Amino acid sequence: MRVSNKMLYNSAVGNLQRNLERLMDLQEDASSGKRINNPADDPIGVMKLIDYSTALSKTKQYQRNIDNGVAFLTTTESAIATSEDILVRVKELSVTALNAGMSVEARASIAAEVEQLHDQVLHMANTKYDNRYIFAGFNSNTAPYNSDGSYTGTDSPDGYVEIETGIGSTVAINIPGYEVFGTPSYGIDILGTLSDFKTALENNDTQAISDSMSDLDSAMNQLIDARSVVGARINSMDTAKTYLSKLELDITGYKSEIEDADLAQVVTDLATQENLLEISKAAVSAVLKQTLIDFLR
Repeated sequence: MRVSNKMLYNSAVGNLQRNLERLMDLQEDASSGKRINNPADDPIGVMKLIDYSTALSKTKQYQRNIDNGVAFLTTTESAIATSEDILVRVKELSVTALNAGMSVEARASIAAEVEQLHDQVLHMANTKYDNRYIFAGFNSNTAPYNSDGSYTGTDSPDGYVEIETGIGSTVAINIPGYEVFGTPSYGIDILGTLSDFKTALENNDTQAISDSMSDLDSAMNQLIDARSVVGARINSMDTAKTYLSKLELDITGYKSEIEDADLAQVVTDLATQENLLEISKAAVSAVLKQTLIDFLR
């Protein structure tokens, strides 16, 4: 095949253009720190990056769900624990009130304290987190217990608000009030029990006072059971959070392996490409030195 000057020129210019493009790509890799800067760089790699980015986004969302759920349940646990402490004090007062030498006036004084303790438990039953009533079930915008102790939250067996903690995995972040403080038709009605105890003290009714002690024991057990459920859920979410944190690191690593450039290699390639570019320029310059008549042959 006869090689003309025009063919030499086109070849030299083509090589120069390719070297310039390669140099530009390497400079972009070096400045961005990424191996893939546009889909054409690695179409298959881009598809993998999309999958990893989606998985990473879901993992972070699960972690946010868990953080919110743990905060919600921690507030719940604190309210239950405070209610337990209040019932311990009520139980102490019930023992004192059964003292045979206790006067009517003294029992009336205890009744006044029990009324205050009743209001404290009512306050705990209407605890809010993030402007939501934590014991109201789905009706979180409305206080679950009225001033008379009646329950207005979601009834049994509903009212559990669940969050996703992983693919196909959910956990309830709340526990409805009927499971904790009870209602007249469910479990031990703790607020009702405190009201009855107060009335028994005011009436100086020792038999009713004695009966209240048994109800108080059952009420305490109900709170302990509810607190155990809450604690188990917090532990479950802590375990899920640990797993998701590791998963996030793994996915980030896989994503980095595909997307990030080997900067040491890029710098080496960049220096090599700059040399090749200079050679290409020299080749083009040599071709251009030919006369126009030589070029047209």
